[in-house]
Amino acid sequence: MGTRYEDQPPEHWAGPESLDPTPVWKQFLIVGLLLLTGLGMIGVFAYLALGAQLATPPALVPGGRLVLARSEVPALGAPAKRVGPPLIGEAQTFYLAQPEKGEVVALRALWAPGDELPACLVEPGRGVGFAVRCGADFVFGPNGEPTGAPRALDRYLVSIEGERIVVNLSRVIGGYGRLPQPTILR
Repeated sequence: MGTRYEDQPPEHWAGPESLDPTPVWKQFLIVGLLLLTGLGMIGVFAYLALGAQLATPPALVPGGRLVLARSEVPALGAPAKRVGPPLIGEAQTFYLAQPEKGEVVALRALWAPGDELPACLVEPGRGVGFAVRCGADFVFGPNGEPTGAPRALDRYLVSIEGERIVVNLSRVIGGYGRLPQPTILR
């Protein structure tokens, strides 16, 4: 037998039913449905990403973001403002403070001296700063930095977008230990 198509015996040829392709309208339908599904998914993700800009403060939007009005931020040197139920759960409660002009921090209202230890409630201290009674009394500075504690207060990421403050509750920024402290470049 040769290697050319014409040299093959007819019994080796495929029947006419195997040569019948899928109708073009079915291919068009499949590609169209895949395209519409992809565009729909892009639309849903875009809507979720824009949730913080579309929501009226105060609002909790998908992705664990809390949108607050800029007027909610306490004045420079004023006591921190507690933000909690009914807007967010007790476990996500935090203090909103402005320790320096234009800098806004969201410090968690729960703190533990170590990773495996039970959490204790954080309270605004006398003057500027925070205090925790967790077996012993611990003191923190206005940014949540440890002044008499083994580690800093945990934080949430805060972004200022015009007249809105967006606090990302989906991830906690763990407090760093007293020694060694990271270098802060300003």
